[in-house]
Amino acid sequence: MAADSSASLGYVRSLSEYLAIVEKVWMQWTDEVDHLTEIWFRGHGDAMWPLLPGSMRNHEFKASEHRYRHDFYLRAQPFLHEATVPPVNDWDWYFLMQHYGVPTRLIDWTGSALVALFFAVERRGPARPGCVWVLSPRAINRDLAKLGNYVPIYSQSTIKAYLPPMWDEVSEIPAEPIAIDPPLNSPRLASQRGKFTVHGSSETALETRAELKNALLRIDISEESKGRLLRQLVSAGITEGVLFPGLAGLGSELRDAYNSGFEL
Repeated sequence: MAADSSASLGYVRSLSEYLAIVEKVWMQWTDEVDHLTEIWFRGHGDAMWPLLPGSMRNHEFKASEHRYRHDFYLRAQPFLHEATVPPVNDWDWYFLMQHYGVPTRLIDWTGSALVALFFAVERRGPARPGCVWVLSPRAINRDLAKLGNYVPIYSQSTIKAYLPPMWDEVSEIPAEPIAIDPPLNSPRLASQRGKFTVHGSSETALETRAELKNALLRIDISEESKGRLLRQLVSAGITEGVLFPGLAGLGSELRDAYNSGFEL
């Protein structure tokens, strides 16, 4: 893992400690601007995971993005009834690929501090210290992408260059990442208050960027604290059945709840 230029806000052992840190950051960032600040979160079950998209985390995955975009478009046609809203443009297809685990240049974020914490401590995560990343998305667009001090909607023309048409291997993708607001067109994305950053051609992890030193922070979670935090989240109504609406999420939640008790 490359050198980490982001700042740690310390370890938390309870939901109240976690929310106190989130509020402190939120109020500080809001005081620094003339509006209610936007703040995004991402939970990592393993604090050592870099902030890189799926297509860049595995260095053995070197296939052209156009190849698997092409294959997914053709082979997904019989199954589009599973999508809440069928894709109608390139970005819709790209989000659908991400949703079903195909490597993309997208990184998932959430507007909910509790949702991010759930993913950092969930039982299927690794038995390692975890963390929650706290991001000011406007800083990415202002200081890295030089796009401006705002977060665009995914369909705006200003971000068109980040997803060239399929098999367009001539157009150059911008190097720097950007933050975008996606359409909340599935129950899961809506429940999780989904957001995205999109990497450009640069494979530099976000946490190593000096430009984001004060805009990308980390809340650490020890392995021993995960069980307690998960129990407290469940008591607050943050469960797998809520975050993954449908029978699969409900079944998974009930299986875990009755399999063994939560750590106290």
